[in-house]
Amino acid sequence: MKLKMEELIQAVKEELLCYEDMQQTAQQWEKEFRLWVKQKKKKQPFFMTIEDEDEIFEIADSYKEAVEEKKVEQYWKEFS
Repeated sequence: MKLKMEELIQAVKEELLCYEDMQQTAQQWEKEFRLWVKQKKKKQPFFMTIEDEDEIFEIADSYKEAVEEKKVEQYWKEFS
């Protein structure tokens, strides 16, 4: 399943917002994701291929864990 950048952002933010008090974290993920795309010089329009909706959950959940463990920089290094 192919997602446009805005679709991916919305889906991940929605997952993050399922957790309590994650509004700021969801905004931060969006900001960092846009920077990641820019740094990777991904061509526009940006699409990301995912297997299923579980992958969206994994993206959000692993970011939440990275924030809690103060490993956000590592999260983005491993993000693909």
